[in-house]
Amino acid sequence: MVHKATFNSDNYPNGQTIELACGHISLTKIEFVNENITANVEAKTGEVVFYDSEAKKCLSTKIETPLLGDEKFSEVKCIVEGEQIKLGFPQYTYKDNYPHCDGEHDRWTKTISGFNFLCYDFKNNCIVE
Repeated sequence: MVHKATFNSDNYPNGQTIELACGHISLTKIEFVNENITANVEAKTGEVVFYDSEAKKCLSTKIETPLLGDEKFSEVKCIVEGEQIKLGFPQYTYKDNYPHCDGEHDRWTKTISGFNFLCYDFKNNCIVE
């Protein structure tokens, strides 16, 4: 199974944070409607695969997942600038709520402290450093 999301760069010129599937299902397919590109993001492994409008694989890469906390991405920030799709992978900080918690489900508060961006040039089919 795959979680599906859509990003419209005309509606969000400054970007939009999209929630990723990160439970039993951890693959999210993000359709960039104006760019005719789809990105599959695997929240638990950090694998990212870009496809063209005909579902042909263009490029794949891997982002290092967080080493602390739940060791997965919960969201990604999508931005399109010119001919680049930028995927912002969060850097997280964690706050321990013990002893003021009801169990493991609310033990930790996860906060985004910044983003590491993966920049994909969809015209030249390459990652931009």
